[in-house]
Amino acid sequence: MTGFGLAEVSTPSGEYRVEIRGVNNRFLDVQLRQPRFVNNLEQQIRKEIQAIVSRGSLSVTIVCERGEESKNLSYDRQNVEQYVRILNEIKDAYKLAGKISLKDLVSFGDIIKADVDTFDDELIWKHIRPVLVKALEAFQKTREKEAIFILKDLKRTLRNIEKNLKFIEKQAPIRLKEYSVSLRERIGKLVAAEPDPSRIALEISILADKLDISEECTRLRAHIAKFDEDLSADEPIGKRLGFLLQEMNREANTIGSKANDTGIAQLSVILKEDIEKIREQIQNIE
Repeated sequence: MTGFGLAEVSTPSGEYRVEIRGVNNRFLDVQLRQPRFVNNLEQQIRKEIQAIVSRGSLSVTIVCERGEESKNLSYDRQNVEQYVRILNEIKDAYKLAGKISLKDLVSFGDIIKADVDTFDDELIWKHIRPVLVKALEAFQKTREKEAIFILKDLKRTLRNIEKNLKFIEKQAPIRLKEYSVSLRERIGKLVAAEPDPSRIALEISILADKLDISEECTRLRAHIAKFDEDLSADEPIGKRLGFLLQEMNREANTIGSKANDTGIAQLSVILKEDIEKIREQIQNIE
């Protein structure tokens, strides 16, 4: 599901800003952008993210601004000496008047330099990690808000599947009785003599066994119950729900193929449509 998290904290090594944006993805894909001096910590950053987020396409940006207190100004003595020497050589070679001034020297950009205080990786990680954790917490909160609405919609669709399954279970025995009567009438029209009742009963029994969808309905209802139960689990369930939906779709397909009844066939199509709707939604769920 989508999410956004932002955190900013000022530390001795600089003011860190961590921004996390996420969209749906079946797997975890993290695109990380950070300052060059943080490159050695990339593995630790990814590990911290993976401990919180298991699915989604994430864009994580880490920015560091360092104030003047972390900079020491100095000048490059070697460069100054070389500039003075070269300027004097030019003046003597072309017999130019005037003296070399400070203004002449500072016009060269590499005379004055700012030395940024350096910090080892361990200390930088100590400063960055709390900012990253705060950003991840904010990111998760936005996802949790979205999850509330998704959960309501999932449960509504699940109830609709249960309702249609109930109609199918109610219609299944009726269609067998109707088919039995229809078969007797057709046989009676085709043969001159009275058909053997036991033979007809046997054929109906064989056909009824082939058309029986009670097991499929029972399994589908069990999958629905398990799906409903897992929605309340306090752990990542996205992949597990995906497997359950595969089984639910398989049962709905079998019910449709064995239906031999227009009404049940139409309801099985609606079942598959609702299952597909849920399948799209659970890609938002970890």
